[in-house]
Amino acid sequence: MRNRMLLALAAATAMTFALPAFAADSAQDFVDKAAVGGMFEVDSSKVAEGKAQHQSVKDFAKKMIDDHGAANAKLETIAGEQKLTVPKELDAKHKADLDSLQTAKDAVDKPYVQLQRDAHSEAVTLFESYAKDGDNAQLKTFASETLPTLKMHQEMIEKIAATGASTTGEAALATSSTTPAVTTTDTDGASPRPHAAAHDD
Repeated sequence: MRNRMLLALAAATAMTFALPAFAADSAQDFVDKAAVGGMFEVDSSKVAEGKAQHQSVKDFAKKMIDDHGAANAKLETIAGEQKLTVPKELDAKHKADLDSLQTAKDAVDKPYVQLQRDAHSEAVTLFESYAKDGDNAQLKTFASETLPTLKMHQEMIEKIAATGASTTGEAALATSSTTPAVTTTDTDGASPRPHAAAHDD
């Protein structure tokens, strides 16, 4: 009898520990967070593409517009098939961050880079969690397939931040942008763009 009680207690404890991973992001929660994050990536990058001073930051912004624009469209399609609602506008926090970029009188390079570092840290955590423990098969597949690209973006923005968005950052961006989304290794000689390498001085 005691053994049965212990087994029941162990099972209940295991369920308690397992539940938060599923409860943290239901299908609708994931769509809400991923869609808002994706919209912010595109909107903030459009601002940076026009107002940033360093070419590395402009190039990164262009890549965000392309990659996240495609991911957002795919997410909207899947959400529609699953009868889930896709947010049409940013939440308060992201609106405030976007507004600070749009109204900035100084160069937006540094604040944009920091916002992208934070955004990609959050996105990688969200997509990793849902890919592992999500409650919707199609969205889990989407999260799993998108994750390598998000990690590549994170790697790229960290390189730019580490170099202070300098010309070295441009070379790092050029190298990273030629790396396939599924590859996370840093290879210094991976098809660098000749014009980027010429600005190392």
